[in-house]
Amino acid sequence: MADADQKAHPPHPYRNFFIFAAVLLLLAAAWGIWWILVGSQRVRTNDAYVQGNIVPVQAQTEGTIRRVYVEDTEYVHAGALLASVQGDRSYLALKASEAALGRTVRELRREFAQVQRLRHTLAAQTAEYAKLADNLARYRRAQAGGAVAAIQITDTQADMQVLRAQMGATRAQLAAALALVGNTTLDDNPLVRAAVAQLERAYVAWARRDLRAPVSGYVAERHAYPGLRIHPGQPLFSVVPLQTLWVVANVKETQMAGVQPGDPVRLTSYYYGDSVVYHGFVEGLVPGAGSAFSILPPENATGNYIHIVERVPVRISLPPKALARHPLRPGLSMVARIDTGGQRRHSVLLPLTKTPVHGYETRIYGHELQEAKKLARTIIAQNSG
Repeated sequence: MADADQKAHPPHPYRNFFIFAAVLLLLAAAWGIWWILVGSQRVRTNDAYVQGNIVPVQAQTEGTIRRVYVEDTEYVHAGALLASVQGDRSYLALKASEAALGRTVRELRREFAQVQRLRHTLAAQTAEYAKLADNLARYRRAQAGGAVAAIQITDTQADMQVLRAQMGATRAQLAAALALVGNTTLDDNPLVRAAVAQLERAYVAWARRDLRAPVSGYVAERHAYPGLRIHPGQPLFSVVPLQTLWVVANVKETQMAGVQPGDPVRLTSYYYGDSVVYHGFVEGLVPGAGSAFSILPPENATGNYIHIVERVPVRISLPPKALARHPLRPGLSMVARIDTGGQRRHSVLLPLTKTPVHGYETRIYGHELQEAKKLARTIIAQNSG
């Protein structure tokens, strides 16, 4: 009986095709609705990387490394000793600057005394000149009565002329002495201040003979070895604080129209996989495409031109609590999904980036100059009499 029914109502030859087409249309419609409501408001890129502060530790003075105290991957606190340098040269330079300052103070004391001596000499010469001028006037009055010989008047005039020349020489010597010490004291004289500056430079160089960690973090890129001759500016260590990290996602310029500071971002890393999700937000947009900051920027006006879609670096925050649970490291790859469908509250010209304190400040050099100034005051006091 069933065979008879099938023969009476054979199946439509395109029935399966229609069903398949209907399923495709439904899927396409669902995808279109999802794209309009959700997908078009998301920007996804796997061209994203963790960034952080890689703090270089460079040689501050010339010398030879005596000992290295840390190794790569070790955690150090700010101010921790990384390596010590044989400080013979800096010590000798410091002692030479101390002696130069003391000698300068003593020489200026002599100049100050010379000024006083010349002033007294000039005062005595002025008084003597006044005496001779008074005598000359009396001699001339007495000459009319024959009480004074003409030769005495001539001798007095000659003495006055010689004294005027001596007074001129004394004034010149006084001016020369005042050029060094006039309107100054031992503390603010330019020669002393120059010697003090030289002492301070030598003291700072001596104090920085040892290499210390400027911030707390993990040691990397150790290039210091015992016996290595170092020069100022030579990189020897890097210290990487992992508490303050962020992500830079390079987004295609064709997807940037809706990206603004404050947009929430879902982040996953290849390091942990999709099981660990970081929830950050867009802090700001780098003011230029990546090619604008490259070492060799493109010269599109020369040669054959091939258009390439540029990428704009976008800075994305990483929550500190999530970093404490699942630490990351600079350079790791990330996958960023930016949700651009939220309420617009920030302009692209108003970034939300804030500079933290941790990792952006060092205080290990703050006391050196004060100690140098204290030493300079002591040397000045010891040589000022």
